[in-house]
Amino acid sequence: MSRPRWAWNIGTIVGIPIRIHATLILLLGWIAFAHWLGGLGPSATIVGVLLVAIVFAIIVVHELGHALMARRFGVHTRDILLLPIGGIASLERIPDRPAQELAIAVVGPAINVVLAGLLWAGIQLAGGSLTVNPSDPLGMALAVRLFWINLVLAGFNLLPAFPLDGGRALRALLALWLPRETATQIAAGLGKALAAVFAVIGLLYNPWLVLIAVVVWFGARHEADLVRLRSSLAGVPARAAMLRRIETVTVDDSLESAASVMTATGSALLPVVEQGRTVGVLTPEDVRTGLDRAGPEASVADAPVHEVLALAPNEPLDRVLDRLQAAPGAIGVVVDHEAPVGILTPDQLVSYVALHGRGEVATSA
Repeated sequence: MSRPRWAWNIGTIVGIPIRIHATLILLLGWIAFAHWLGGLGPSATIVGVLLVAIVFAIIVVHELGHALMARRFGVHTRDILLLPIGGIASLERIPDRPAQELAIAVVGPAINVVLAGLLWAGIQLAGGSLTVNPSDPLGMALAVRLFWINLVLAGFNLLPAFPLDGGRALRALLALWLPRETATQIAAGLGKALAAVFAVIGLLYNPWLVLIAVVVWFGARHEADLVRLRSSLAGVPARAAMLRRIETVTVDDSLESAASVMTATGSALLPVVEQGRTVGVLTPEDVRTGLDRAGPEASVADAPVHEVLALAPNEPLDRVLDRLQAAPGAIGVVVDHEAPVGILTPDQLVSYVALHGRGEVATSA
């Protein structure tokens, strides 16, 4: 549930953070270096990097299409992450209805088809052709390449493999007649088979396909595990899986006393209470940070605390999972009349499923 490392925010569009992974920056640098090493000159190097930058701008538009369609159905998007293999719009949850998931899945490739159509119209009006010709003027050369790139993006994303749009569209179509878990298992199985084909072709012809195969394989596995986990948790109340033996501290307690409680009880998570209300959760790292900043006389109020995700004792665990995914930095605290009575983390949800025999799950949620 944590954010990927080595990724940074580069802006926000319609309230959705756009993040770029360090590997994408390395890719742009590698493209520039390859052009320079090939003796293509500064102009060709700039054009090569510019083309890749435009492609990723198109990918942002593609992912925004998913996010805005999801917003229509009440599903929020945490962020859009740009990677060397494309982009990922992280939705807070799977839409409730298969038809909604289908609409969200196909809108991205549809955007690429529309962009290709607009580029085709522009190329025809300018008297050009769809053949890539090195002697074309810069504008025409970019337009022709972007036309084909949009068609390739649309076709590639419609392949029936998670985490591609086609895998989600296939799952949505199957879910119209089958249980969602069964539909996911079928779509994930096809995704793994396609990943194996990519890997073989990549080993023979293009190593880039091997990377795509790895992403598709683990994306399919993660999706299947996550849906299995949600199915296993459906209808189970939060109180059944929560950690009941908890200790609390107040905002006025010293950090040294909080550290002593952690050491004596083995508790790594301490709800922080102020006037009977849970206002945060203290971790060992929070204690160390507070002591470093304010010294041995510091109180709990001087330390950073984690945000509380207040959960009702009867709240279904599949809903808890969705909420924990939507707030990666928060810690779930089960409260009764504002007082903490238990703690829930993603690891506890997985452990609950494993211990109660409701399905074998291997996911970090």
